Amino acid sequence: MTKEEYRTNLRNFIKDHEELNRLLSFKEENIDSNLDLYLDMAVSFLNSMPPFVNNVSLDDTNFPFFSLIIHQATIEALISNSIIAARNDLTYNNGGITVKIDDGNRYMAILQWLSKLADREIDMYMKWKIAINIDGGYSGVRSPYSCM
Repeated sequence: MTKEEYRTNLRNFIKDHEELNRLLSFKEENIDSNLDLYLDMAVSFLNSMPPFVNNVSLDDTNFPFFSLIIHQATIEALISNSIIAARNDLTYNNGGITVKIDDGNRYMAILQWLSKLADREIDMYMKWKIAINIDGGYSGVRSPYSCM
């Protein structure tokens, strides 16, 4: 899968399409470069996990945890979008009528749920990496003293 395909799949997963974003004046919430950033952050996060075997790449066609990359990138997107929403959060009250503009906590529930899901996938990913590491050690470890 290519980075463009991951970007398209991420946009489809978070349903960030112009025709669905009525409150955003029918504009996408995330431009392509933002989605690329979230995908890169997800890959960087996965590559930082020990053991350091089998690094993830967005061009890797054999990576078995497609959903983990999408979910982790979605978490990054929700965090980023929550930052700007919190920055622009405003509650206005006049005569008993309250108006809340750009709710800074609107993504918190889905972010918590998605983090739990990603934690399960990360646990499976870590076990997979450990299995690869163990599998790589079965052929033995060479020693300079073995030829004596």
